[in-house]
Amino acid sequence: FRLINHQWKEKTRSSFWQKSLIINVLLMLLGLYIMLNLIVLSLFADKILTELYKNKNVIESFTSLLVYYFLFDLVLRFFFQQLPTLSIQPYLTLPIKKSKLLHYILIKSVTSFFNYCAILLFLPFFIKNVASTQTALFSLIWLSTVILLVAGNNFINFSAKKYFLKQPVIMLSYIIGIGLLLYFENTNIVSLSGYFSAVVFYIANNPVFVFIPAALAVLSYYIAYKLLKNNAYIEDTESTGIRKKRGFAFLNNYGEIGQLIGIELKMIFRNSRPKSLMIVSFFFLFYGFMFYRGEYLDSFAYLSATGFFLTSMFAAQYSNFLFSWESSFFECLMANKISLYNYIKSKYYTFVILSCFTYLITLPYAFIDFKIAIINTSFLLYSVGFLSVKLIYFGTFNTSFIDLGKGSFMNYQGTNAIQFLSILPSVAVFTLLYFALKAFDTLNYYFYTIAAIGLLGIVFHKYLIQLIIKQFAKQKHKMIVGFRKK
Repeated sequence: FRLINHQWKEKTRSSFWQKSLIINVLLMLLGLYIMLNLIVLSLFADKILTELYKNKNVIESFTSLLVYYFLFDLVLRFFFQQLPTLSIQPYLTLPIKKSKLLHYILIKSVTSFFNYCAILLFLPFFIKNVASTQTALFSLIWLSTVILLVAGNNFINFSAKKYFLKQPVIMLSYIIGIGLLLYFENTNIVSLSGYFSAVVFYIANNPVFVFIPAALAVLSYYIAYKLLKNNAYIEDTESTGIRKKRGFAFLNNYGEIGQLIGIELKMIFRNSRPKSLMIVSFFFLFYGFMFYRGEYLDSFAYLSATGFFLTSMFAAQYSNFLFSWESSFFECLMANKISLYNYIKSKYYTFVILSCFTYLITLPYAFIDFKIAIINTSFLLYSVGFLSVKLIYFGTFNTSFIDLGKGSFMNYQGTNAIQFLSILPSVAVFTLLYFALKAFDTLNYYFYTIAAIGLLGIVFHKYLIQLIIKQFAKQKHKMIVGFRKK
């Protein structure tokens, strides 16, 4: 209970919580809204399933769909669920059993938002459809099986994140494996949902076999515990010893700008929050498969929004916190004799590199329709020429500290009105341009105009950088003071 008390005080006394009270209240309201939707979905699931599967038992239909939920839940947890491993570091030097701390961490993870969502999705359906129509023993075992599988997912997430850091190939194989299972299901090669439903029903009808999901939950807990135990050392919490060098040494050949770009890229790959942002952005690049089909290919509006989203998403998200990423060592950078022109230009080139990287990944969409390549190229130029300098300029107003070691899910540290306002002008420009050209029936010139705006920005980028430097010089000391407030 002392540990719980300490954690509560840590949260309530956090300066971030106090400074971002409005954001936290909005997040709480959003969480309540999601939970309310899950309750409604669960209550009306029987009617929905009856319409979809008219010749199938409602409980059987619901159970068969749970396999998709658990697979999707695993992926969501992997990318978004934060692990509270850092909170034990202050206790490692105290005379407290390490096993007690580790068990506390694992048990604390049970209170995850994902677990609450699972309960709200299953429990109303269980009360309305299972408990009221089946025997007490069947109902109890069915619910126990589902809850044990949720617990297993929760603890598997610990192992997955640890193994991803140590053995990325194994975890990528795991993700590919999930993708193959879903592919086999959709192509009717293997009825994964059918097998899953049959197993759950068999366990519910034969209570002695409830030890199977129980054993899976216990095993996942034990593996997570062992991984935490093997990594819970003070020397593991700090970067000591010889690091494996990333392949950015060649950037040193490009002078001070190259060295600064190298620092930026290393920061992305070595720290949790920017790296998790990069991974999540990568998976969003597959959104093109949702919009680059059918009637969407003839819609300028959809193609514009998708092209802008895919080519600039990661670069724009990263640049929203451009200077805040360096908040922990910003003073050190400013104390060095670094040319402000080279410093700002390195930010610009980093944006260009990130934009070109995502653009190249989305280029194969051109096999669906070649005009996608033209559209995405025009929005690449627009992002590099216009969006980049605007985000760097707005970035000088951000004075919020960011802890690079924390994940990105439900982490709004460093977030303020600047991030929301900075993206609006870019969206407004190409949206207003779209309606203006549509009004004059000259929509065929839309993407060429977008590209022309970007090219103008690229041609005059040196002049625009000089304007940013003047603004940066005014804001520099305010930023230093702001970054000190952790």
